[in-house]
Amino acid sequence: SSDVCSSDLKSSYFSISGRIEKTLATRFHVQNFGCRATQADGAALEAQLTARGLLEADLRANAELVILNTCTVTAEADSDARAAIRRVHRENPAARILVTGCYAQRAPDELAAMPGVEWVVGNSHKTSIADLVGGPEPYHSQILTGDIFATRDILTAPILDSTGDRTRPNLKIQDGCHNRCSFCVIPFVRGGSRFVGADEIVAQVRSIASKYKEVVLSGINLGRWGREAGSNLRLPDLLRRI
Repeated sequence: SSDVCSSDLKSSYFSISGRIEKTLATRFHVQNFGCRATQADGAALEAQLTARGLLEADLRANAELVILNTCTVTAEADSDARAAIRRVHRENPAARILVTGCYAQRAPDELAAMPGVEWVVGNSHKTSIADLVGGPEPYHSQILTGDIFATRDILTAPILDSTGDRTRPNLKIQDGCHNRCSFCVIPFVRGGSRFVGADEIVAQVRSIASKYKEVVLSGINLGRWGREAGSNLRLPDLLRRI
């Protein structure tokens, strides 16, 4: 099974040869596919990796670690991700490829079987990526996924520390979806609806305002912001506060 939690990882599970040292991943490149929420995730990953002391590479060809942050909303999105993996491996065969995002959550074994892919990290464990590749301990297991519906955290980082959109930065304030539309895979790769608290969002916006004139609030089901337990606010209330 590819449903492996961080507490019970075994080195024999898709074990890879050699040790993964921080010095081998001093330069990284993140490529995002899909929606604005995925782009916001990518910006947060960049910020977290930079905080770990890794250096961002402007091109995939110059990176020792390439992170592909995937989408899976259509078959074409899956095809684009696979093509990118093959291209990275062909153009930069020494690069260590980490695949994350929605496709990684949905079909980790399929991605792990592709040449050049060393890690597949689902959305359930996306917040652990900086620790996995930037920490002192080697990461032995190739696939790291878990129950997405048990996920309660949201990948976020100070947006001014990221290297995302320099004109209109994305601020992700909500993730997941409670709906079960028959044609949509998103709840099964993003999990249930959850949101960032109003105070944290307002603080982020205040920081953003020192550098940008505009910010895009993003989410998977944005209109559901504030509707989960523990909040008596709704999205219009948040907009008034902002």
